[in-house]
This record gives sequence, structure tokens and C-alpha cells, in this order.
Amino acid sequence: MMKKYLLLSLFCFSVISLNSQSWKKLPANGEAQERHENAFVKAGKRFILIGGRGNKPIDVYNTENQTWKEGAQPPLEMHHFQAVSLDGLVYTLGAFTGGWPDEDPIPNIYIYDPLEDLWIKGPEIPEERRRGAAGVAVKDKKIYLVNGITNGHTSGWVNWFDEYDLYKNKWKKLPDSPHERDHFQTVITDNILFVAGGRKSGSVEGSGFAGTVKPTDFYDFDEEKWITVAEIPTPRAGTAIGLLDDNPLILGGESDTQESAHNEAEIFNLAKGTWDSLPRMKEGRHGTQAITLNKQIIIGAGSGNRGGGPELKSFEIFAKDNKLNFSTKAILAGTLTASEDNLDFSKEETKSVKISHDGGNQAIVITEIKISDNFSILNKKSLPFVLAPRSEFELKIQGNQSVGELKIKRPGKAEAITISLNGKNSE
Repeated sequence: MMKKYLLLSLFCFSVISLNSQSWKKLPANGEAQERHENAFVKAGKRFILIGGRGNKPIDVYNTENQTWKEGAQPPLEMHHFQAVSLDGLVYTLGAFTGGWPDEDPIPNIYIYDPLEDLWIKGPEIPEERRRGAAGVAVKDKKIYLVNGITNGHTSGWVNWFDEYDLYKNKWKKLPDSPHERDHFQTVITDNILFVAGGRKSGSVEGSGFAGTVKPTDFYDFDEEKWITVAEIPTPRAGTAIGLLDDNPLILGGESDTQESAHNEAEIFNLAKGTWDSLPRMKEGRHGTQAITLNKQIIIGAGSGNRGGGPELKSFEIFAKDNKLNFSTKAILAGTLTASEDNLDFSKEETKSVKISHDGGNQAIVITEIKISDNFSILNKKSLPFVLAPRSEFELKIQGNQSVGELKIKRPGKAEAITISLNGKNSE
């Protein structure tokens, strides 16, 4: 694939004639709250609107009855991020908290459980890799975090590229991208990670909206290399991204060239290495995220002008065949089970128990593992951690005196798994 794109050194741009296709208002009962610098992500049969300036409860769109409903409030203000969904849970990382212009990167991953309508404080992000306004995408059960800015809207642009193995809770540094940028979003398609748009916030004195980045970069996972291709036709930041026929589509944004938010929809043809233009959105917006579902792009909220307002609560959808199709798999909760409910240490000082994820397609977050003082866990788990659907882990327990118990707890559930521990002197 890399050799094919090395030949694409000329800038190409065309306009796709789609007279019969246009952006339509998303059908909905009720409304979402106005917000911007927010995320918007699909999880199962729900569209979830998260965060933004100020700490507002989330809004959840049920695709089955097309109704908005208010959900749980995040544990802290989070903004300037691209949320992702994996195995029925929603993850936020590469985000900021606090007020302009000196926002702080959020040090932890936060997890939202759509079935329980519950927020969970997840693992820490390595201190030396924390940033906000970064791009986030998922591939092969791993989360990829690219670029961003470390010092709010002032300085610290980075070209970092990280892989986070969610189920092993391990971070890995990958090759730096060719260009520093923030205020953009990324997507993975055809085994490449695609990066376009954004800016270097604060790099141009006196203008918070200048410093846009023109080159388009992508990372080829097969060859483990970055390449730079044709420049984006309309340089801008605060963009959203989607996929149409597996081609990346850059939506909206803000720039120093106009007061109103951009309504452009520009698509990159991966086979030709060229940019094309789709029909413009009904309303310009920046500082939000788009959802791709069944050859449809859904976008909403954001700001109608560059900067902080007006905040929007409108939503629109683009479908190639002009037909709505919200068909998708539901999230099904899993259960935690233990291979033993009673461990006998009367003849052995060390015993093992397996904890399994049974049924369902939603991962489980484990936040608490407690054991009585007279027993110990030889292979302690770092908490919290996420257990993949249909997987298991083993705990090795040591102890030979008296009695005790092992408790394993997941958030949102009143009861914990409890395993009795019986030593030599338990009678």
C-alpha cells in the first residue's frame, strides 16, 4: 500500500455531483442539551453525547425509538476529545479539563457503561504521554492516540503516536507522526490511521484560530510507516471525521478565514489519493464528533461560530441512499463467575481460583479485589482493569491459618463475588 501512495505527490481536488443527496435533520423526540468541544459516539443501539465546556450530564439517543434522554453526569468536566466505543463500553482519553486557555490534560482514562448509565475512573495515562485535543481510534481491540497539545491552547504541540492495549493495560510508543497538530480527529480504515486538519493552537501570536496544518498524514499498519499525501482543500481545526465507503470524511471546523463555523464536507479517496467535496452540512459547526453507521454520517452539537458559541443542539444525517438505517447489535451485559466458591487450605498453602466473564458481549470493569488479612494474593492485579468478553483470569491465593474471604467487585453492582477461604485452624 505504501508504494501506491508514494506516487501521489500532486494535489488533486474535485467535486462529487450528488444532487439527489443532502444532509437531513436527524429525526428525534425531544432534544439534547446545547454543548460544544464535546464527543459523540455510538455504543450498541445508543448515540451518546458527552462532555464539552462546563460539566453537563450526557445525552443519550435511543436509535430504536429515536428519543433523547438525559444520562449520568461525568465525574469531572471533560472537553476537547474524541470518545471511542469498544466491547460495549465508552472510553475517553486525550481530553482536557478546566478553562481556556490553560486547560490541563486529564490524567486518567474514564469509562462510561451505557447499560448501567455509570461513569468509572479508569487506569492512569502515563504522565509523559498526557495531552488534550488529540485523535483517538480503535483497531483490533487496541486504542490508538495520536498528536494533541500538552498546554491547553498555548503551546506544547506534539506528534506523539501511542498504542494502548486495553485488556493488558499496556502503553506502547509508536513512530511519531510527520506533523504536530491538535484540534482534529482521526479514523482507521483499510489498515491505515488517517490524520487531516487541525492546527497548532497558540502558534500564531494574536490569533487563536490560525496555525492550521495543511498536510494530510496517514500511518500504514502493515509497513509501520507514516506518509504525507495531498493537502486538505480547506485548512481548518475543530473538525470531525467519519467514513463513507471506507474513505475518510472531514466535517465542519473553524479557522481564521471566517467568523462562522465551517460547513464543508471533504472526503479523501484512498484509491485515487485525491480530495473530493460532498454536499455541505445544513449548519456549520466545530468542536464535536461524528458517528459512522451503515453508510450514514450523523453529526450534531458543537459551536456555530469559531470560538465558544453559539452552542448548538441541532443534529443532521447524511445517507448515501437517503434512507435511515439504524440497525446494529445491542449491548448485552456479561456476568462474573468464579471457578470455586470455597478454597480449602488445610492441605495446601497455595490455591488458585479462576474468575470468568460469562455470556454477553460487554466488557466488565473490575474495580475492587479484597482479601482477608490472614491471606494474600500472590499475583495481584492492577486496579481498575477491564475484562474482555468471554475471557478469564486466575488469582493465586496463599494462606493456611483460620478463615477469611476473597471479594471481587464491579461498579454498579451491589453484590460482590465472595469466595470463602478456609485454613488449617478453621474448625
